[in-house]
Amino acid sequence: MDKLLLVDGSFLLFQMYYGMPARIPGKNGAPIHGVIGFIGALIKTIKQVQPTKIFVLFDGEHGSNRHEINPAYKANRTDFTDAPDTDNPFTQLPYIKDALDSMGIVHIETVAGYEADDIIAGYCVKYAGPADIIIMSHDSDFYQLISDRVSVYKYRGKKSEMMDIARIIERYGVMPAQMADYKALTGDASDNIKGVPGVGPKTAARLLNEYGSVDGIINSLPDIKPDHIQKAVGENLSAIETNIKLIRLDREVILPFGIEELVYRFEIGSLSTMGVLRGIGLVD
Repeated sequence: MDKLLLVDGSFLLFQMYYGMPARIPGKNGAPIHGVIGFIGALIKTIKQVQPTKIFVLFDGEHGSNRHEINPAYKANRTDFTDAPDTDNPFTQLPYIKDALDSMGIVHIETVAGYEADDIIAGYCVKYAGPADIIIMSHDSDFYQLISDRVSVYKYRGKKSEMMDIARIIERYGVMPAQMADYKALTGDASDNIKGVPGVGPKTAARLLNEYGSVDGIINSLPDIKPDHIQKAVGENLSAIETNIKLIRLDREVILPFGIEELVYRFEIGSLSTMGVLRGIGLVD
């Protein structure tokens, strides 16, 4: 059976750019610490997961349809348009792409209207079953995709964690399929999405376990206890509906490649970070 590794490249770039302990220069003097961290983390994950196919996705420099739903969506993110090269993670992206090319790993940047998250969701819908799918990311939006064939790998070196159905239930008290509804109620600070006032994680889990979904909660609004939670939900129905549209991933996007096109050109055992970077002339 195929095992497909889908890499949230933008998240991994930022994780490594800001997580590496020092800014390391390459042969040309430009910092490459984000590249070293990115390729190193990817290689360790590949050796751990042993995929048969790999696809790395980056968000392009554009908005998505979600900004039309709510202009505040991700408005808390840093704008690097005028940032100097020395403080801009995206200046290291061309080196990462060169490294991926040298490894024969397929990668893309998304086009206007879509996020990498949506394309990853599309692959999960189409190929989970014929393949086991592992999503490499810390983005909790992907938890809604988890199934017996889809898991999320949170890379943290020796503290890396595989999120599966049991782990989601243990941590959040709901099923993966309820995670979009859960976040619609609690909000998501990382995406600048505000939840229902007074509805925290425990209350959201209780409501979803009692009524199944946001629709079930709304349809049973007169029965919700205590009264202040009923009032808070009732006063925020429009916000909840908007949150669902922002959080629920679009699973009907056109996929840029078939799974058979996501093969790679290297022997897993022979991979090393410095070997890859020497191969593209980034280090001596």
